[in-house]
Amino acid sequence: MAPINFFLSLLCLVASQLPHSHSQVHGNCIKTERIALLSIKAGMWSNNKSFLSSWTGHDCCNWRGVSCNNETGHVTKLDLQYPYYDPIHPIPPPSKLNSSLIQLHHLNYLDLSNNDFQGFPIPDFIGSLANLDYLNLSNAEFSGMLPHTFGNLSCLCYFDLSSNLYLQANDLHWLSEMTFLRYLDLSGVDLSNVHGWLHDINMLPSLLVLKLSNAGLRVGGIHGTTLLHHLNFTSLRVLDLSMNYDLNITLPQWLFHLTSLVHLDLSICALYGKLPVTIGNLRSLRFLSLTQNSFDGVIPESMGNLGSLEKLDLSVNKFNGSIPESLSNLTNLEYFDLSSNQVQGLMPASIGDLRNLQYFDLSRNMISGAFPDSFGNLTLLQYFSASGGNNLSGNLPETIGNLVHLQFLDLSKNMMHGKLPESFGNLRQLQQWRMPGNGITGKLPESMGKLSSLWELDLSKNNINGTLPKGMGNLCKLQTLDFTSNSISGGIDDLIDGLSKCRENKDFSASESSMGLKTLRMGNNKLNGTVPENIGQLSKLSLLHLSSNSLMGVLTESHFANLVSLSYLDLSYNSLQLNVSEDWKPAFACYIIRMCSCKVGPAFPTWVKTQTHLGDLCLSDAEISGSIPSWFWDLSAINPYLLNLSNNNLEGRLPTSMKNYRFILFDLSSNRFEGPIPELDPTALSVIDLTNNSFSGFIPSYFAAANNIKVFSLAHNHINGSIPSFFCNSISLALLDLSNNDMSGELPHCWNSTSALEIVDLSDNNFTGKIPDGLVSLPNLRSLHLRNNGFFGGLPFSLKMANKLVTLDLGENKLSGSIPIWFGESLSSLIVLRMRSNLFEGVIPEQLSKLSSLQILDLAHNNLTGCIPRSFGDFNAMAVTNHNEWWSLLSIFSEVFSSYSIWGSLPDSFAYSESLLINAKGLQVEYSKILSLVTSMDLSNNKLSCELPDELTKLHGLHFLNLSYNLFNGKIPESISDMKQLESLDLSENNLFGTIPSGMSTLNFLSHLNVSHNNLSGTIPSGGQLQTF
Repeated sequence: MAPINFFLSLLCLVASQLPHSHSQVHGNCIKTERIALLSIKAGMWSNNKSFLSSWTGHDCCNWRGVSCNNETGHVTKLDLQYPYYDPIHPIPPPSKLNSSLIQLHHLNYLDLSNNDFQGFPIPDFIGSLANLDYLNLSNAEFSGMLPHTFGNLSCLCYFDLSSNLYLQANDLHWLSEMTFLRYLDLSGVDLSNVHGWLHDINMLPSLLVLKLSNAGLRVGGIHGTTLLHHLNFTSLRVLDLSMNYDLNITLPQWLFHLTSLVHLDLSICALYGKLPVTIGNLRSLRFLSLTQNSFDGVIPESMGNLGSLEKLDLSVNKFNGSIPESLSNLTNLEYFDLSSNQVQGLMPASIGDLRNLQYFDLSRNMISGAFPDSFGNLTLLQYFSASGGNNLSGNLPETIGNLVHLQFLDLSKNMMHGKLPESFGNLRQLQQWRMPGNGITGKLPESMGKLSSLWELDLSKNNINGTLPKGMGNLCKLQTLDFTSNSISGGIDDLIDGLSKCRENKDFSASESSMGLKTLRMGNNKLNGTVPENIGQLSKLSLLHLSSNSLMGVLTESHFANLVSLSYLDLSYNSLQLNVSEDWKPAFACYIIRMCSCKVGPAFPTWVKTQTHLGDLCLSDAEISGSIPSWFWDLSAINPYLLNLSNNNLEGRLPTSMKNYRFILFDLSSNRFEGPIPELDPTALSVIDLTNNSFSGFIPSYFAAANNIKVFSLAHNHINGSIPSFFCNSISLALLDLSNNDMSGELPHCWNSTSALEIVDLSDNNFTGKIPDGLVSLPNLRSLHLRNNGFFGGLPFSLKMANKLVTLDLGENKLSGSIPIWFGESLSSLIVLRMRSNLFEGVIPEQLSKLSSLQILDLAHNNLTGCIPRSFGDFNAMAVTNHNEWWSLLSIFSEVFSSYSIWGSLPDSFAYSESLLINAKGLQVEYSKILSLVTSMDLSNNKLSCELPDELTKLHGLHFLNLSYNLFNGKIPESISDMKQLESLDLSENNLFGTIPSGMSTLNFLSHLNVSHNNLSGTIPSGGQLQTF
């Protein structure tokens, strides 16, 4: 066998060393080979022969893509790769390979790549070209099985079948004949049925390059070193096994014996386990990619041995631990991607030793701590991201100004704080700067006006204050500017003035012709002044968001004159007035228009008629009156899916049938509409809010098909009838508010499917019967208002399951029985407990004091007896003087709305506002916006007795205390003077005796005091707040 191999080697060597030339014996190529070439030409590029236009005459050695031996005249090279150069025909025309190819017996170079052979199989006759040392059939649209006749090509040194997505093989045994093969690329060939491929590859001792990407390799072919007794291809320099999704193994040890490897790509192979220390053996590596696998554990210190490494990609794995200090040895590293792992700890100061680094990605990890000053040593860095999931903190170092080649910087959602350094102005090549969701403070540096290459800037959701740098109007390449949710003040005149004049002051190249500001987001700041008129000259502007500022003044047609690209307009919650002519036709065609709380009225704006692409319209609180014109509903039938016309003075009846309107949000609340609720298409509806109108009639039955409904509010109307049972089947319903209507009957007993329900308000109706078990045991219920109805009977035991309940208002009903002792443990989240004006009896259970968050307790007007439990001094939330904004219900619903809002959170006006009736200072007052700050205890009008416990005076944060109309006796506790926050105290109509404690004169907030109809004696203490009574 050895002599045969030597002979074949000699033949290949001679064939490959013979010079290729266009010169011919006697000036002509071999006639038979010329005829063969013309037959081949006939099958190539059926509708485009321009590439072979030189294939005329007798001297085929001068034809394009053909080379001949300068001694024998035989064709030795045929290059029919498509295209050579033809911008007019970039896609290859269909071709068919002619069998005349076998006449070219002396061919040692054949390239048919980048052609379209229409899915035909690779012809067997290619295996007859025994002298080939170079064969490239890549990306040629071949399909079918690889012919075994390839095994005849024993002289091959270069073999490329890649990117033929429909080629497949059942075995690769024939590879063993190609012992001189140095380059093998079978990427994209389906090798999923080849089980011994590694052993076949191991028969190629000369192999330098092996590419089997996306080849469907399976475990059996690669794993198990015991099956690979001796590694033959130890000279391998390039190994690409990427995108073999079914390998699902740990790294085989034979890999780490390939010490000549320069390039190793094992990305997207479902590899797992820890990266072995032996990775450090591959000291010649310049490229290593392990991205998109499931490696875990720490990155081994031995990785620092790979001193030649230029590209390292470990992204999208499960690596943890810290960044090894040894990586500072990789001084040749240019590309380092560690994103989407679980790496923790600090960014090591030694990172500054990687002075050749150009690309560095740490995003979506858990890196913490401050930037080391040495980060400024990375002076060649062009791309850096540490966004999402990291917790980088501290100030950005001044040395960041050394990164003069930086083009991309993303530090989104970290914990950076402090001022931005002035040295940022040195980053003249910076194009994209993203830093939202940090804690950056102070003014923006004036040097930002020097960032002349910047086209994207996002510093939203920080704490930046002060005015905009004057030079920002000079950033003429700026396309996206986002300063949303900061505290930036002043006007935007200089910014808009500069950007609107960019084209006048600068000659844009052809590649820059589309430049110009496209996105301007400055909502939720402290901007003041007017909106400059020349904003209307920003013809590329597609998104304008200035909501929730203090802008004022009049907007005219000039403000919108050339905004021909505008698709998103949000000017809500400013003090702006729109003053345009009745026949105004805007240059824009917006998808979203939000002008909530802007003065658009008094008439309904006719220019809306021109917005035929409108999908989101908010004109709430816009001082619009009168009826909605009929043309608007024709427009709505085409597009709008988010409609908010709330808080206006609109009136009249809605169209009876609106089935063509596919609203997601339909908010007409706080107007003067009347008549029945119109028939809508319920299939897409998520929010319907018709609160505070004069709608009447029953709740329409079509809502039974509203499977996506989240918010259903018809409060403060004239709706009658009972609650339809279809609400019980609404699996997505989160808020149901039917309060203040004329509804009656018993509540349905079928609430088990409404598991998403969080807020139920049925107060101020005429409902009767017992409270259903299913309603009060909903797993996510947070707020339940049933006050002022006719409910009777005892409290259902299933209420014990409502452990998320924050507000429970059962007042003004006919409920009876005792207060359950399990309230204190089972309803541990309660902040409001209101049970006044019922028929409850018995003693107040001392276990109520376990309600540590309780701020409002109202048990007035019942038949309660016994003493006030001494444990009532343990109500923690009533004892503290400073309360957090615990009222979380608004935030609950911002989550509900954001789940369907394509363009972000909807305005706060859509959120449910929790309200409560509280008796204080002799009056009944409805609290809403400041409800979270109120603490109150009302036990009046019962049959409570005993002395007032001293422990009650530990409630230092209590604002209102009413114990009137009971049977209390004894003295007023002296320690009542410790209740410094008291504003109202009513102890009237009891049997108290003794004197009024003198310390009560120090209760500086006390504005209402009633101790009448007791047996008190002595003088009223003088001084302080009591002097005003």
